[in-house]
Amino acid sequence: MTTKKIIFYTLIVAFLSPIVYFGAPIVAQKYTWYNVAQAASLFPWQDGGVITVVYPPCVLDTPANAPTTCAISCPLVTTAYASDCVKYTQIDVKGQKGTMFLAVPLGFVYRGGGTVPAPGMQFIAAGISNILPKVIGIPGP
Repeated sequence: MTTKKIIFYTLIVAFLSPIVYFGAPIVAQKYTWYNVAQAASLFPWQDGGVITVVYPPCVLDTPANAPTTCAISCPLVTTAYASDCVKYTQIDVKGQKGTMFLAVPLGFVYRGGGTVPAPGMQFIAAGISNILPKVIGIPGP
């Protein structure tokens, strides 16, 4: 190879490397979010909007008169699951269906590039109902 070709190919590689390096994660995140939306379309209940409050995992109340509920830490999950509330986390959302909550099982894997929900983040959720979500997507940064 001649010196001109070596310089030419070196410049092309130097120019294209940053584009591929920084562009690949953006494209991958776009398709991951697209796959979440496509998966959500299969379920009878769907919603999307903004997360308003994320509660820590539900814990049983300490007063002696009601030790079998999580009415203090997760009041809305307690109405749905009673004493099984310790297996869930309550996330309050404002979506297309109004203000509601999601009862998310502990260890749930969020899709779409986001790692954990936080107030102000967008979401898309689908499943049987808001207390039985099967897919929750949170977009990454």
